[in-house]
Amino acid sequence: MNINQIIKILKKTESFKVQTDSFLNTLAFTAEKIEYSTGDLIIKSGEKNIKCVVILEGKAFIQKKMSPIELKAGSVIGLLSLINNTYPKDALIAGTKGLALVINRELFEKLLQEFPDFNQNLKSKLISDLNEKASRLQTVFR
Repeated sequence: MNINQIIKILKKTESFKVQTDSFLNTLAFTAEKIEYSTGDLIIKSGEKNIKCVVILEGKAFIQKKMSPIELKAGSVIGLLSLINNTYPKDALIAGTKGLALVINRELFEKLLQEFPDFNQNLKSKLISDLNEKASRLQTVFR
């Protein structure tokens, strides 16, 4: 998969679609790309390396106690872990053969320093998401 294809996928994600082309190009070029096969462990439960994974091709599943959550191309997992500096709780297991983009702690910090808009866009997105969830909760409890 080439850089332009990765950028196209990133532009479709909720987490990265508002970022600049310069940011997306840097991310697509510098982040680690990993290939995986069905059953591979992409993120271990309780893993000590904090990272964000963007599914570029294939499917993966977050192993939840009740039922797994399916992720497909364009899904982003672990961004909140990078923001909060917390370890992943659940494993991420490959459901098919595929490709993922991995943003580690070092790259995340570098992106925050080099692209101030990234930091502001993340804050705005989190605030918007929290406000939306609060509104839904208020509706439920009325």
